[in-house]
Amino acid sequence: MPSGEERIFRFALEVCRNPAGAISRWKSVSGRKAAGCIPIYVPEEILHAAGMLPVTIWGNEFSPASSGGVPPFVCSVAGGIVSAIRSGKWEEIDAWVFPSTCDTIQNAFEVLFPPNDDRPRFPFVFPASADAPGAPEYMLDRVEAFREWAGTVSGREVSEGALERSVRVYNENRKVFALLEERMAETPGSFSGTELWAYARAGMALPREGHTEILNKALSRSRAVPGPMRAKVFLTGMLATGPVMEALDAAGAAIVGNDLALGNRHYSGSADESGDMSLSLVRRHLRRDPCSTLHGSGWARIERLIERFAWSGADRLLMLRVRQCEPESGDIPDLADECRGRGIPFLCLDIDLHAEERASARVRIEAFVEMGE
Repeated sequence: MPSGEERIFRFALEVCRNPAGAISRWKSVSGRKAAGCIPIYVPEEILHAAGMLPVTIWGNEFSPASSGGVPPFVCSVAGGIVSAIRSGKWEEIDAWVFPSTCDTIQNAFEVLFPPNDDRPRFPFVFPASADAPGAPEYMLDRVEAFREWAGTVSGREVSEGALERSVRVYNENRKVFALLEERMAETPGSFSGTELWAYARAGMALPREGHTEILNKALSRSRAVPGPMRAKVFLTGMLATGPVMEALDAAGAAIVGNDLALGNRHYSGSADESGDMSLSLVRRHLRRDPCSTLHGSGWARIERLIERFAWSGADRLLMLRVRQCEPESGDIPDLADECRGRGIPFLCLDIDLHAEERASARVRIEAFVEMGE
């Protein structure tokens, strides 16, 4: 009989493999609505306070992924999201939120979204820079508009008390996810790459309270020191896929840190739990770590990445680049130069969510792990 930790991991894997099923079950039990959040940085606390289930969608939830009807020059995240919507594969979603994390996502809202889909949509346009004059005031206006929209869609007003409770729920979830990341840095190999992927990804389709419970149960496992690892890897980029994590595990690599968009960038940073809650969400957004898809790209992001790399104790840096992701691609030359100057083994591995080259990824990851042994 599988242990409690094994059952939790299997449940997380099942959610990753069939998020639509998990959403459907939640809606059936709760009688409430689900909101599809295009990645990343949607203030989900507002949707949660409105009684909705925020669902972050990455474009490869259905197999095989398809980019039919989507221009070939868009990245596979955007292509997969829009093609799934166009082909009717997200019937469980009642409303959509499109953040302005890149030009493609903004255009998806205006151009690529099917014109006959009349589900409510909210274009959440962020300030171009956290330091721009008027950025807090502009962001506050957007948060208040989003709050009103969520209340209208759900039929439940987003009261200050409800939003305060949701902020606490999300802060607790982020705290526990941070503990998982700390355990991986302190005891390399304590959680496999596949486990990190499953636990991070499952949180995209589960209510935050349930996800926190899963993470707590995962952390309750024994702190026994695993066997020796061949490499300690820090991951950066937009997202990892299951096959990439499996290849890292097979090569004997321990993941000791990450700033993945489907990872640390999604789960890090708490909001203040006192005062005006809308303003608290604004402040959380504007003080995020530098990100190429948001404010503070370029060298600010690289400096922060190297700082977190050193803290994690990693001995090599792996960038997982979604093909045709322009914001992330722009950082690669400077990041590669910085790693070269510091003597940090660096690899940029392309990820295509529609046609993943598993054999090629395994060979390159194995060679990367062998570097410096």
